[in-house]
Parts: sequence; structure tokens; C-alpha cells
Amino acid sequence: MESYGIWAALPPLVAIILCFKTKMVLPSLFAGLFTGAIIVSGGNVLSGVGYALETIVQNVVDPWNARLLLFTLFMGVGISFIWRLGGSLALAEQAKKKFKTRRSVCLGAWGLGMGTSINDCLVAAVDGNVFRDVCKEYKISSEKFSYVLDSTAAPAAALFISDWIAYQIGMIQQGLDIAGITTITPVEAYVKTIPFNLYSIFTLFFVGVLMYTRKDYGPMMKAEVRALTTGKFTRDGATPMLDVGNELGEPISTRPMVITFVLPLVTAFLVILFGLYWTGREGTTLMTALENSDASIALLWGAFAMASTGVLMALVTRIMDFKETMDTFMDGFKLMVLTASILVMAWSLGAITKEMGLAQYIIQQIGTSLPFVALPVIVFILSIIIAFATGTSWGTMAIMTPLAIPLAYNMTGDPSTSSAIAGVVLSGAIFGDHCSPISDTTVMSSIFSGADHIDHVSTQLPYALTVAAVVLMMYVLYGLFRVSPMILIPLGMAILVVLQRVLHVGYSRFLGIVEPSQEAL
Repeated sequence: MESYGIWAALPPLVAIILCFKTKMVLPSLFAGLFTGAIIVSGGNVLSGVGYALETIVQNVVDPWNARLLLFTLFMGVGISFIWRLGGSLALAEQAKKKFKTRRSVCLGAWGLGMGTSINDCLVAAVDGNVFRDVCKEYKISSEKFSYVLDSTAAPAAALFISDWIAYQIGMIQQGLDIAGITTITPVEAYVKTIPFNLYSIFTLFFVGVLMYTRKDYGPMMKAEVRALTTGKFTRDGATPMLDVGNELGEPISTRPMVITFVLPLVTAFLVILFGLYWTGREGTTLMTALENSDASIALLWGAFAMASTGVLMALVTRIMDFKETMDTFMDGFKLMVLTASILVMAWSLGAITKEMGLAQYIIQQIGTSLPFVALPVIVFILSIIIAFATGTSWGTMAIMTPLAIPLAYNMTGDPSTSSAIAGVVLSGAIFGDHCSPISDTTVMSSIFSGADHIDHVSTQLPYALTVAAVVLMMYVLYGLFRVSPMILIPLGMAILVVLQRVLHVGYSRFLGIVEPSQEAL
């Protein structure tokens, strides 16, 4: 693979700058892709156009991507039926009885996100559908809701039983083979990475603290004040990634039932679980079944089952006739056209960035003549940069894990340090992916929360940076003194609580905002 040196950083840089400058995601992503295509084509603009289009085609026909696109479209169909059958309306009415405060709604969204962690995209889809209209009812901003979705998606999937486990074990296996480590199995090494995945641990904790205390800071505070005082779910002039009410009109059903909300989602959840088992059924244990599973197939099956359930409910209950049912089906596809387009562009930009060798260039600049003291910090920062620029945590793990494990082992001769560094890779990869506007998980969170994509990215960034700063401090301590994670984890959590309070008070005074009463929370 040819390396383009520092020029490889230009495509993602162009896309990210334009995203924030214009607040138009799709043309910004294409501009980044087009920039990369021109560079690869030797500066020939016409060849660059052809190369960019071919890159898009290749990413559309990629089996994993194609299934995820169909998953997105069928999820749109499922959402369409849930809305038109009155499921969302019925749930909102029930929520008024069950949730008495804004705090309880936010904590409920946080808890459900962790409870549906078998796949990061599933977290956004399920949690988003359950709580989106409830958040509107309780004057919780789309920015806060999208932050909850994004922050309980990848972090929860990386820590709990999910399709992520299999992928991580596979990457660790590569690293162990390269290092020649035979004294520990990939599964054992994976288990030892968990306490060092500090970004995921601290993020889930920090979200819980923020949801309980409701003490925000930065642009998120402005968004929450807007929602609380004006009732506006999004800011004036925002472009929500998904606006079900405007796109689909009023619900048809005059007798909204919660079952029309619950049944499609439960069906999707169960089918996805079955799909993960079925596609990996050659495994003799749950762990090996997950390792062999194909999450893209399971997700597609689940989304199709959700859409099919919606069709059957519409016809069986006679809430819709056949024409209305088919119209609702097609409206669901239309609902996700922009989303699918953004996913394709994000994948294409990531592909051309990978082709230009950005990750390898960054790693080469760092070199391998490092003391172990600096290794956790360097690996964390490298993983962040690669994930942010490419928009993929899985791609970052594929690049960094096979490099970091043998590097740590060569420095120390201790397999446990290799496991720790693998945890650092995952931590940095998730943070970089979490903050990147071209990440599919970030896009999915904006979609299912109904948020403006750039508003979502810009409001969650201060929170993500707060957590990352504390994680960096903990890795410095580990590098210097090999401090146990049993000390690092509670220490980091305590620092986060203090930082949140200090930043909240400071920002409140800076803006002259009076804290809302406990009743308002």
C-alpha cells in the first residue's frame, strides 16, 4: 500500500472542518472524499471524480455495509409503523404516569442503553425509539438525549456481553501470535483488558452522574436551558437527522396501544439475539459463538423482523388498509434516505483515508524507541487520532492492537502489561470514535435521538474531553508506577465528580444562569 505521508491527513481534516463550519454533514463528507480521491489520482480532477464514485460503489456493495444499510432502512420502516399505529403516543402517555421527573427519564434512558448493549447500533435504535418522544414531553434537549445514546452505545458494548467481545478477542489473538505469547489465552487476555478500558468505564459512570445531578456545563447547559424554558427539543435553525412527526404526519390510530410500540422492538431484540447465536452456532460456548457470529446479519434479521411485525399489526388490527400499510412502509424507507447517504459517505471517506495510509504514517512518526512509562499515553493518543480521523473504533483496534501488544511485551516481558495496553487501545479507539462526526455510531445516535448531527457532536465534546483528560491522568499513573486499576478506577471516578461540580458552577456563573429548582429536575 502506497503511503501519502502527511497528505493522508487532509481528507478527514477537510471533512471535519467543513462539518463544523457549514453544519452540513453530507456535502462535507463528500468534499473530504473528493479531496482524497484527487490526491490518489495524482491531482487529476476528472480521474478524482471517477475514483470517488468508484470508492462509494465499493463501500455500498461491501457485504457488511450493505447489510447495515438495509438494517437502517428497515429500522426506518419499523419506526414508521410504531409512529403511525400510535405506539409512540401510547408510550408517552404511559411515561407520564411512570416517570415523574426529568431526572427519572434521563436515568431510564441511561439504564436502558446499558441493558441493550449487545450491539452499539441497537442501543441507539432501541433507546432512541423508546425515549425520544418521552424526552420531548419532559423538555429534555435532543442534544442531551443524543449524548446519552452515544455514550451508552460503544462503551457499554465494549464492556458487557456483545458482538464487540468476539472482535476484540480476534484482534488480541493476532497481537499474541505476533508477540509469541503462549502463556495466556486470548479470552484470558481480553478479560484482563476490561479494567484498563477506562474511557468506557468512566463514560458510563459520568453519564449516570450527569443524569442524576442534572448539573451540566458547556454548550450542553445552553441546550438544556433552552429545552426547559422554551420547550424546544432542537435549537431554531437545526436540521434534525430524524423528525418522525414532520416526515410521517399524525398517527392514524384513534386508540393508541403500547403493544404497537413494544412488540416490534422486542421482536427485533429477540431476533438479533437469535441471529448472533445462529450465525456463530459452530462455537461450543457462548463466547466462541459470539466470536464466530456475524453481527451485520443478526442486525438485518432483527430490523426486517421489526418492519414485518409493524406490517402485520397494521393489517391484523385493521388500523390501516393495504394501501395505507404500503404507504407507511415506503415512508419508512424515505425517512432514512439522508441517514443512509451519510453512512455511505462516512464509510467511503474512512476507506480512502485507510488506503492513503494515514494510520501507518502516524505510527511511523512515533517510532518504537519508547520507554514503557510513555507507552500507555502514546498508545491512547495514537488510538484517539486514528479513530477520530477514520470514524471507526473497530478499524482502529485492527490497526493498533496487533502493534501495541508485542510492543508492550518486548518492553516488559510481562503478558499482563500487553493485556493492559490492549485495553488502552480500546479506550482510545472508543473516545476517538465517540467524538468523530464521521463515525457511524455518532451518526446513528443523532438519527435516533432526532438531533442535529453537528449540535450533537459539539455539545457532547466537552463531556468526552473531560472524561478523556481523567483517563489520561490515570494512564500516566499506570505508566509511572504500575498502579492497579482497582485504585485507578475509584480515583478517576472521584476526580470526575469534583470536575463536574467545578465546571458546572463556573459555567453557571459565567453565563449568569440560575440553577433550576429540584422540582424542575
